[in-house]
Amino acid sequence: MYEYCHGGNVHFEPGGINFLDLSANINPLGFPEGVEDAIKNEITFCYRYPDNNSAVLRECIADFERVKPEWIFCGNGSSDIIFRLPLCLKPRKALIAIPTFSDYERSLKSYGTKIHYHQLMESQNFECDENIITTAEKKHIDLIFLCNPNNPTGILTKRKIIENLLRCCQNSATVVVDECFIDFTEQANDVTVKPLLSEFDNLIILKAFTKIFALPGIRLGYAICNNKTLMDKLYFHGSDWAVSNLAHAAGIAALKNAETYLKKTVLFVKQEKQFVKRELENLRYKVFNSQANYLFLKSPYDFDLKEELDKHRIRIRSYKNTDGLKSGFYRIALSQHQHNIRLVETVRKIVSDGRLN
Repeated sequence: MYEYCHGGNVHFEPGGINFLDLSANINPLGFPEGVEDAIKNEITFCYRYPDNNSAVLRECIADFERVKPEWIFCGNGSSDIIFRLPLCLKPRKALIAIPTFSDYERSLKSYGTKIHYHQLMESQNFECDENIITTAEKKHIDLIFLCNPNNPTGILTKRKIIENLLRCCQNSATVVVDECFIDFTEQANDVTVKPLLSEFDNLIILKAFTKIFALPGIRLGYAICNNKTLMDKLYFHGSDWAVSNLAHAAGIAALKNAETYLKKTVLFVKQEKQFVKRELENLRYKVFNSQANYLFLKSPYDFDLKEELDKHRIRIRSYKNTDGLKSGFYRIALSQHQHNIRLVETVRKIVSDGRLN
């Protein structure tokens, strides 16, 4: 049965409006200047259909990503594209490196694809290594999902590993690299697989305005790929109007001063991540080296951190029922500094109240 498992919905629960929501990894700086006015101005034109080709928006994204406009497909968030892909590619066998974003698995199950799993190991800090290539070859995989940096761990996969995977699977499998969190990293241009797009037509990159531009309610994402046949299929397998007028306007406005906005974001996230990581490690939590705007941690204590924080009206994500993970793993989104202070002080209080091992 369907069960909502994403974060970000606590405010819809009874009394949830008073929660500090650290369960969804949204840019703490909020959406860029100009976005709100763009949405308000576009309301006047909501009497007409959106541009089904997202022509102006794709031009803006192409300039931002430094790729060709014809390589871009815009959708109703990256999740919309994730669910279109099995319809486009009709995969018999797919590979997912776990733990990772749950929508990959759900989209494949909705199509009936047989799913194989590549287990990322805590002992290796959940890094993805060359063994994924061996798994893809042995299982005769035809679709692979990789999240980079990974959600929920925040760990990056080296570009060389992805390049070797693409080369190995060039005539057998499509590789989908989800880079929705990559612009939070300090050297995004050095770790993105965009330089591989020209060489590999079996590469699809997913990105979204949801996290980095703090626009989850607008629903806007995109795929980048040089394969025209696949792009045509993405248009075919879904609504003609996946992107609303308001989302078009918001996306164009968000990209106007994106470089300055992203520099501020990366610096802010780096500082807050160092602060929260240090404080949690001082409380004996094992905090992994996330390259995104969230922290993945393992608790040394018997109590459930999510349940305890709920009592203090703070919501985080627990991964106790996640494939490839045991209990005691949590993900915490970074927020404004005063919110991060509230978090660490609350965790400190919980730890010091006598419920230690």
